[in-house]
Amino acid sequence: MKIFVLVALIYLGGCATKYIIPGNRFITPESQGQAFRGQIELQQTNANQLTIDVSQNTIDQGVLYGDLNRLGFLFSHSFFEQFDAVWTHTGSGNSLIGGKFQLFGASRTANGTGHKLSIAALVGGNEHETEDKAVEFKLGGQEFLVVYGYRFSEMLLSYLSFSRATYDFEGRISSPDPALNGAEPKLKTAVNSVGTGLQLDFNSIFAKGELTAQQLQTTDTKEKIRFAIGYSMGFGW
Repeated sequence: MKIFVLVALIYLGGCATKYIIPGNRFITPESQGQAFRGQIELQQTNANQLTIDVSQNTIDQGVLYGDLNRLGFLFSHSFFEQFDAVWTHTGSGNSLIGGKFQLFGASRTANGTGHKLSIAALVGGNEHETEDKAVEFKLGGQEFLVVYGYRFSEMLLSYLSFSRATYDFEGRISSPDPALNGAEPKLKTAVNSVGTGLQLDFNSIFAKGELTAQQLQTTDTKEKIRFAIGYSMGFGW
């Protein structure tokens, strides 16, 4: 029986019984300003990998947390002075789309110094099936952010973000182990994050560095506190 369970665990280990939650967002308080302005950036971020714990031959043991580095991108495009459409993606994770509204302060193209404040909302989801059809799952996410910043000069912006995100995982497992075959794990992960970062601007090119502290709470799993460090580079137009 132990050998049978071991084979089942190895079988599941290569399957998508895991999902990715980003560690850094790189969202600043500045809107692009003016219509049809935009920017895109490539990111190196520290992300969370959550793997369903089937070590006890059940899906009721929650998840195992792991850290890993991932590439990602953030695309922003303005429709009017204070509002940007946002599309963000972390490798192997969900794509989230939404919007950011700047409540006060000068936009990016205005090059104004001083205080800035924005709110943002992002949503997304996907459905997936592994090539061997061992696991089918849906992963949906939503995130709300408040971002404050202060621009010291045309070259330097500091920012502080507060966010609340929730991710819902629903899957179905096909396994040679009768105890796991047909199991349908349903997990909810809530993430509270506080991030701080700096942005350096050189005309249309910019670079960011960000440190984020996160509190992760997942169904049937002990709460985890972690820190994520990331950086990005991009350009605007």
